[in-house]
Amino acid sequence: MRKRWRGTWLLLLALETFGFQEGDPEEPTGLECYQMGPSGGMNCTWPSRTGPEANTTYTLHYQSLKFKRNQTRSSQAPAGQSWVVIGRSRLTHNDNYAVWVEAGDGTQVTPRLTLTLHEIVKPDPPVLSLVDVTPVVTVTWTNPHWPQHFSLALACQLRYRVSGTPNWTRVHEEDAEPNSYEFSSLEPFTAYEVQARCIPEDRKGFWSDWSPSQTFQTPEAAPLGLVDVWQVASPLESGEPSLLLLWKPLSSKAARGVIRSYSLAFWNGSDSPESLESPCCRVSLPSRTTRVWISANNHVGQTQPANLSLERQDLPAPAGVQVAAMHGQDLRVTWEPSKDPLEGEPTEYLVEWTEECSSSKVASLDWVRRPAGTHSALLTVPLAGPQGLQDHSISKEASVISWEAIPLAQRNGHITHYTLYLAMPTGSLQTYQPIAATETSYNLSGLEPGTSYQLWMTGSTSAGEGNASSIHLFHTPDSRWETILASLLAVGFLLFLACVLGAVLHVQLLDLCQKVLPSWCWEKVPDATHSRITLYEVDRDPHSSRGPLAQDPDAEEPSITELDIAEPADHVNQGYSALPQLESPVPALPHGNDWTASKPRTEELGPSSSPLEEAWGQQAQVISGYEKHFMPNLEEVLGLA
Repeated sequence: MRKRWRGTWLLLLALETFGFQEGDPEEPTGLECYQMGPSGGMNCTWPSRTGPEANTTYTLHYQSLKFKRNQTRSSQAPAGQSWVVIGRSRLTHNDNYAVWVEAGDGTQVTPRLTLTLHEIVKPDPPVLSLVDVTPVVTVTWTNPHWPQHFSLALACQLRYRVSGTPNWTRVHEEDAEPNSYEFSSLEPFTAYEVQARCIPEDRKGFWSDWSPSQTFQTPEAAPLGLVDVWQVASPLESGEPSLLLLWKPLSSKAARGVIRSYSLAFWNGSDSPESLESPCCRVSLPSRTTRVWISANNHVGQTQPANLSLERQDLPAPAGVQVAAMHGQDLRVTWEPSKDPLEGEPTEYLVEWTEECSSSKVASLDWVRRPAGTHSALLTVPLAGPQGLQDHSISKEASVISWEAIPLAQRNGHITHYTLYLAMPTGSLQTYQPIAATETSYNLSGLEPGTSYQLWMTGSTSAGEGNASSIHLFHTPDSRWETILASLLAVGFLLFLACVLGAVLHVQLLDLCQKVLPSWCWEKVPDATHSRITLYEVDRDPHSSRGPLAQDPDAEEPSITELDIAEPADHVNQGYSALPQLESPVPALPHGNDWTASKPRTEELGPSSSPLEEAWGQQAQVISGYEKHFMPNLEEVLGLA
């Protein structure tokens, strides 16, 4: 018994050593099928093989389990493709199906999946719209098409985020009204984007794709926080000392709108404080100023006033100040608290610095505040991004973005490059970097006509990426009118070209029409009512005014009893001179006769028509050609034709 197990073990070892495998290695399972809308086909996907078998040809089989149990259908995918779509006409509503996938060698790569068609429907995304953004933001949506014979309605879900950020916030379904939601607790003057998706209420089926983002910006609100203000002594042009007051603009989060001005009040030894309005971010005050208050104003309100006391300038400085280079051009400043036992620990530290080689120390001055208990400061990435973003459309698919450089006081080092972020309408984010620090504009191409975009920028030093600029919204031009104008110009050019060709090639066109079209379409048929020939019946009565070719309608034609066919005589070739001569000349017609006064012409009868000329005299007139068109020729008269 032991020898038998030992032999089996050796056989298995040999098979493993020589690489023998029974069948293909186990493939990952994960067949998933859904119906594309209530009236669409069924889309099935499965994991594909990798490596040398990446171009395997797969075949999806599906079998009815309810109505046609013995019928199995198949749909083969192209080589290397791991999905296939079954047309709706090949499926039955409310039917149950078994679905599985086989490789080209007949190996089943997925287990059999049992499904019911109406329980795997994936709806289309809903359509979002904004109702109002003042004073609150209300978003509504229209559900996708959903047939009435489906027993359950759709339930939809909403999510939103600050534009340009990666994280979404979900809205609880019980907090939303049917097909609408009123946002609350949003940050003022902030750009947001919102999306929605739907699923059948019983959760049997699939969530739809998220709808395209609907973007909006919340209204302004009164600014928050305090203005960061500082001062530096600066001589005026007159030589008298003065106080230069400096302050930093509020961050976009604290501004909560567009800061229009700054309100200042200061004591300069008078009985009451003086006040003034100033733009950002410096103003000169009298040197005897002892206290300053400053507030930032937007369209809605203003911040609480920030207080800067200048009464005491002899506070002890920190001890042991040291500066060390960090990460290239970044600086770490450290210090020790003052050792004066009477002063104690200060409530705040302020680190001030300026560029040594700058032409203006005031222009390059910057500072940072640190709370009590902190004894170091790292001058790292920029505190703000490029400012004054503007767009200029150069076409319906391209725009030039321009900006102003980061203020020197907010760079915190040497700017190595800029980064531009563009939020697409679909919710995706495009990044354009690196943009040289010396550039102040960038050409954006590949944009969609008639589409709204959001963009913002950041600056980077060797320590990393700084804060983002405020979000800039812009809209590309619509190409609809350009398309209409181009169509009208094209049609007008074609008409003009047709007229020119018709004027130049009209002879060739007429000749072509005569060759292609039947003769009755273009041949000019004479009109008998406009003939100028008058025939007068010649009767045996010499006084009759009837022409020689006219015939009495009452006279009976003699019957032809015998017909002789003979060769034509020689005198026939001489024209019509052999015709019987008139018995008497035709008298002239009176002027009052209804017949036309024109005289018949006999030249057409041939060169030997002198008897007719004598009969008609000199009253023959020009024949119009109408009679010649219908008269028989010589061969037809002699029966030779």
